Amino acid sequence: MQKRNGILEEKDRRLYEYAYGVLLGRVAIYLITVILGIATGNWLEMLVFLLPFTVLRQYAGGIHLEKAGSCMIVSSILVLLCSQYLASDLIVTWQMRIIWLVAVGFIFAMAPVDASSKKLDVKEKKVYGMRARVILVIECAIAGVFSVTGYSLIVKGLMVAHIVLASGLILGWIKIFFDKELEVTNYR
Repeated sequence: MQKRNGILEEKDRRLYEYAYGVLLGRVAIYLITVILGIATGNWLEMLVFLLPFTVLRQYAGGIHLEKAGSCMIVSSILVLLCSQYLASDLIVTWQMRIIWLVAVGFIFAMAPVDASSKKLDVKEKKVYGMRARVILVIECAIAGVFSVTGYSLIVKGLMVAHIVLASGLILGWIKIFFDKELEVTNYR
């Protein structure tokens, strides 16, 4: 329709189709989140998990599923499970804090992990890595402040977001490693 109306040229069609696909995927994820929030009543918990997770993930990267449907299903289950955990009355134990600190270390050391479908160049890796580390430090400072002031939901949300993100980075790195190994094996 945009081509017909003279807004874009045929050579830009693939780029716009990709962008619209990404936009629709994001809208679908947020729509699913809204539906899950209504169904479970865990609006606040979902927000406390999703806000730090999505802000940091856009620069840190991690595992990317090949199909949009698979991504939506896994993301929805992940958000549901994390919000259910955050809605529980479990306290933050010392074991959880150790796992969180290890996760923070992994994020700091590994970010960004690019997707096998979209490799980052050296400059992008440097910029994304710096942004991811700055956001991570800010989120850790927020966790520290809220830990002292007694807002345990926010602290737990940040911790869970960082643990899930670190897991995604590790899985993404493993996927890229094996994709490269398969490339080399298939090339020979």
